[in-house]
Amino acid sequence: MSWQAVARKEFRDAIRSRWLHGSTLFFALFLGGASALFFGVLLGPESRQVSNLFGFFASLGVFSFSFPGLLALVLGFIALSTSYGSITEERETGSVKLLLSLPNSRLDVMIGKLLGRSAVVVAALLVGFLATFVILVATGSRLELGSFVPQVALTALLGAAFVSVGLSLSALADSNREATLATMGLYLVFAILWGSIAEGIPKLINYAAEQVGMSVAELTRVKIGVFLKYLNPLKTYETLAAQLYYGPAQARLVSTTFGERTILAPVLEGSPPFYFTGWFLFLVLLAWIVLPAAVGYWSFERADL
Repeated sequence: MSWQAVARKEFRDAIRSRWLHGSTLFFALFLGGASALFFGVLLGPESRQVSNLFGFFASLGVFSFSFPGLLALVLGFIALSTSYGSITEERETGSVKLLLSLPNSRLDVMIGKLLGRSAVVVAALLVGFLATFVILVATGSRLELGSFVPQVALTALLGAAFVSVGLSLSALADSNREATLATMGLYLVFAILWGSIAEGIPKLINYAAEQVGMSVAELTRVKIGVFLKYLNPLKTYETLAAQLYYGPAQARLVSTTFGERTILAPVLEGSPPFYFTGWFLFLVLLAWIVLPAAVGYWSFERADL
């Protein structure tokens, strides 16, 4: 048995536990229901195009809202719920020792669980997008496949990123209770606290600089704060999704405050720094798949089971 067999086992277990059925039904209702509401009820024939839902971004002054952002929040929670107990549960039942007694290394187990659990999330997600596609066709909506298809791929990558984070927490925790609490706390940081932390760090840096008779330029502080926001996988995904429907400069500003937009807009209209480019944000999203899994493997390899 190798990582491929571990991945198949994880997928089969999800089917037997009906987790795949439940998450598939949820995404079908969430994505399909939102599409039916927008394209079948709320929007007139001339406004029925994918960008009016999946490219919907609204600025509410200090706060902003977007459908991709809402989708990312829901997906992050489901993906974490799929993976946070993947190792701790087997450690508590002792089944991990049986798994490792077969010709599997701990690396095989980590890779197999990452791919297997990611496949569960992505399969459920694809059914939801398929339901959306059917509704788009049935309502005569403009498909905009050049934007819609890449967004499906980006959403799948975001799901894999949160599976990787959950798997890493499961490998680092000593019990399923610890993994549960760590997952809840980290999701709270991603969903609510990250923005405040990102805005607070530049202010703290400036305060420290002022104590030694220096200061940090306002533009520099804003760049640091927005860059830190981009490191959140939820905001990374939201920004990349926005770029599929709008220009790069406008996409970089969808998750910023009014003050940040005022200062950054002239910079982004010119030649933006490399850390604001689309390819850099894409690398950040990939890093959220690779790095947490690597940290989890490092811990799992050294754990006394």
